[in-house]
Amino acid sequence: MRYMRSQLILLVCIILAAVALTRLPFFGMWNPSGGATVATVATSSEPGTASSTPPHDPVRNWNVLDPQVAAQAMIVQSLDDGFPYFRYRMDTPWPLASLTKLLTSVVVVEQIGLNQKIPISKAAVDTEGAAGDLWPGEEYAARDLLKIMLMASSNDAAAAFEEYIGKDKFLHLAREKERGIGMTGTRIYDASGLDDSNTTTARDMFLLLKYLVAHHPDILSWTRLTSLIVQPLNTDRSHIVSNIDALSSRPDFLGGKTGTSPKAQENFAGIFSFHNARTALVILGTPDRVKETDNMLKWINSAYTFGN
Repeated sequence: MRYMRSQLILLVCIILAAVALTRLPFFGMWNPSGGATVATVATSSEPGTASSTPPHDPVRNWNVLDPQVAAQAMIVQSLDDGFPYFRYRMDTPWPLASLTKLLTSVVVVEQIGLNQKIPISKAAVDTEGAAGDLWPGEEYAARDLLKIMLMASSNDAAAAFEEYIGKDKFLHLAREKERGIGMTGTRIYDASGLDDSNTTTARDMFLLLKYLVAHHPDILSWTRLTSLIVQPLNTDRSHIVSNIDALSSRPDFLGGKTGTSPKAQENFAGIFSFHNARTALVILGTPDRVKETDNMLKWINSAYTFGN
């Protein structure tokens, strides 16, 4: 009888232990309200966030021919798993034009900070182009002036940053940053890109986009803004800055920059949300970057099969 009682007590203990184990947290995920919480993966489309899916392993459909491109150089490559959809003359040097301003933004953020007061001189305003609507004597927080430079591609804003840092020091910092990122094919001679001696390669611009995603996603986020009301720190004059990048209106656009000059033609370096992954697209020297972008993304959809 005593033996049977011991066995019964042991059985009850086993049952109680089993019930308790089912209520333990699963790798720390337990909802105090009484239910288990399912682990989730970030699904934000912000440039700095992780992809919502594992690598997608696209498979090439060789019945679809390689695309005909008008650009002088191009890279289309996933940032999340490194898959190269298309590469064309990716080490060919080409004038940067206003793509220069992406590197200028990195130098400003890392060397000046976002809250520094940047004065606007007459010399800066006299720089070629009037984008940004800056007036001599105004002062802007570096954060706002960066947004003006990126959204409106303001050469005046770039010149103001170059003046504030000092041209020689700016060039030293920019070239030092190029080496740190691995941009061995890039040459910088001014902050705006007006100097056609500023050159880069598609490979280098891809590396810069990777660096921005990893270290300065805010810079890319600012390029997605449609418009912005800005005001100098020392006056009550406010004005609207509009984004001149036609690609920024696309719902899949995660950030980037355009560049245009007679010698460079049309350049673009940006990131798109594509099949649940962030995909970098660099186009150098095309007559129509919007058309080239559309054609390339459509070609990838027809030339590749994507797994679940």
